[in-house]
Amino acid sequence: MSSNTPESAVPDLSPVTPFVPSDVGAPDASPRLPLWTRDFVFLLGSQLLYFFGVYLLLPALPLFAVDLGGDEASAGLVLGFFTFAAMVVRPVTGWALDTYGRRAILFIGLIVTLLSILAHEWVAGIGFLLVLRLVHGVGFGLETTASGTLASDLAPRARMGEAMGYFTLAMGLPMAIAPAVGLALTDDGDFTSLFLLAAGLTAVALLLSGIIRAPRVERGGGRLSVRTLFERSSLLPATGVFLLTMTYAPILAFIALYGHERGIGNVGPFFAVFAIVLAVVRPLSGRLADRWGYLRTATLGFVLVAAGLVILALADNLAFILAAGAVYGVGYGTSQPSLQALTVHGVAPARRGAAMAAFFFAYDMGIALGSIGGGFLASSISLSGVYWVALVPAAIAITMQARYVRRRPAEQV
Repeated sequence: MSSNTPESAVPDLSPVTPFVPSDVGAPDASPRLPLWTRDFVFLLGSQLLYFFGVYLLLPALPLFAVDLGGDEASAGLVLGFFTFAAMVVRPVTGWALDTYGRRAILFIGLIVTLLSILAHEWVAGIGFLLVLRLVHGVGFGLETTASGTLASDLAPRARMGEAMGYFTLAMGLPMAIAPAVGLALTDDGDFTSLFLLAAGLTAVALLLSGIIRAPRVERGGGRLSVRTLFERSSLLPATGVFLLTMTYAPILAFIALYGHERGIGNVGPFFAVFAIVLAVVRPLSGRLADRWGYLRTATLGFVLVAAGLVILALADNLAFILAAGAVYGVGYGTSQPSLQALTVHGVAPARRGAAMAAFFFAYDMGIALGSIGGGFLASSISLSGVYWVALVPAAIAITMQARYVRRRPAEQV
């Protein structure tokens, strides 16, 4: 397969063997090609800036909704509409990526995001704000699915786990400081500087994306149908990430309330510990997955996720909360890149868009159902009980993946 860039700068994109179950998670024995190409670095830089803008807005927009006259329910819808729109648009985005190419969809997602952020400055009521959250969610779904697929195109197949480790690091690292910056910018009740900074970061991300030389890949989207919208081979890792985010959503949504329930007070350092651990673990776990097998590594991560949930459910002081954040962070940072690499590892480039769309669709679905289900549970049992219940999806994932590995021990070495 040809490319419009020098061989030394672009990973080998020759056709790969189509997905077959016996190849799932097996390490690749092909020569190690360069990962840190010019285009991969620009893509990571673009994602770092893009997600900094996203995390600036997420904690502040519920306050913006209340400032506009909304109530707590409206504040919840601000985040719910965003996630729902991103989830719904992903399958069609995957098909479009395989049909029309990566760059066009990436640009559209960035432009939609930029315009929707700027438009927040003219919001005068809750109705318009919710419409903008839908639009922003569409842009987010387009951008993240396109960038994830482009990252898999730029990565050597033998280093896919390592590449996904760094890619997910660029997505998650802004979480360590961006929410605090966003809240600090709105301390005086003025949201203009918040919107301008988020828009500026998105604009720079757009400029960086514009100089990325996307490798040429075979167009394989075909006619729009259920078959072309979903890549069957991505079912296993998509199920895994769905179960993973089912455990993550109650932490994301209720950790602050849990601190109050336990009489701990400010649990803000939990997210700092979590983000720092992710920054260290994700690249390392990606390398481990390339050598040990993606499914094996993901299963190990789920064991640590379960251990972190147990510590969290038993926590009665801040030290235990932070220990839970560290252990859970190691597990999450080990499982997610491995599952994301497995999603595209055995898929021909012409179908990677659909595969990556399935992965992110399952990710969003787990967040949505985990948050909603956790909320209903929290109203009838304690938040500690919610974290005990969150062990169920982790146990299902461990059982499912371990059985798969045991059925194919030779391929998992």
